[in-house]
Amino acid sequence: MAGGRNWTIVFIPDDEADPRQIRLSRSAVRLLTILVISFIVVVGLGVATYWKVASVALETARVDEENSVLREQIEQVWELERLMADMLETDYKIRQQMGIEFPDDWPGYNYQLGPDPGSEAGRITAGAGGDPAIPGREQVSPEDRAILFAWPVLQGWPTVEFGEGAGETGGPHTGIDFAARTNTPIRAAADGRVTFAGMDDQYGFLCEISHNNRLVTRYGHCARLVVREEQLVKKGEIIAYVGNTGRVTTGPHLHFEVQKNGQPVDPRSYLP
Repeated sequence: MAGGRNWTIVFIPDDEADPRQIRLSRSAVRLLTILVISFIVVVGLGVATYWKVASVALETARVDEENSVLREQIEQVWELERLMADMLETDYKIRQQMGIEFPDDWPGYNYQLGPDPGSEAGRITAGAGGDPAIPGREQVSPEDRAILFAWPVLQGWPTVEFGEGAGETGGPHTGIDFAARTNTPIRAAADGRVTFAGMDDQYGFLCEISHNNRLVTRYGHCARLVVREEQLVKKGEIIAYVGNTGRVTTGPHLHFEVQKNGQPVDPRSYLP
């Protein structure tokens, strides 16, 4: 009950004991009211924060589970793609050994197998990118990596890798061979200057491009060239067309080679 400037709270027990009174000043009532309201607000905010954190945690767990399922599906798809690549490679080698011509619609022309999603290269490709430290690959200097090589053919399939088997010179293969349809455009891997464009005994119509004082790219077995010596070319510019010229070639393909300081190096160290 209120009287004057104070509040009086009366407690009446069930038995016959005397009532008890508590007298509170107006300032005490205000303070008590503020404390009660503050407590209610704090509890409300705590409950709201808890539910928000709990919902985020549940959503994170759900996304992690979905990502795990997607990774498994990606790996399954990649296994099927790898099986297809193995079949195409076998078909390619049989055709080469038996001298069977490649039809224009041979599926290997447009087939490219990406990196294994479970490998270091696959994780980097699926992530933020970077220069993968793959065993057997040359570690590329920042100056050379800044050139940012592009794939020389947009429709083609790597059939022979660097260092495999016997290359055109009889030793280990000095580049990467890309099977592709005849007259598929060949593009400059990076900006540079054409240092050779003509006929070569081993590589047929051959184009060489110098990109800096160290790196040179070579494009062999071309059907025809569309650049001349000393011409400046841009990355992605068409410089030739896939053919079957030169020696030791049984089907249309591009021999793509990278030389550093005059020595062949693995082109994959410089490709994306």
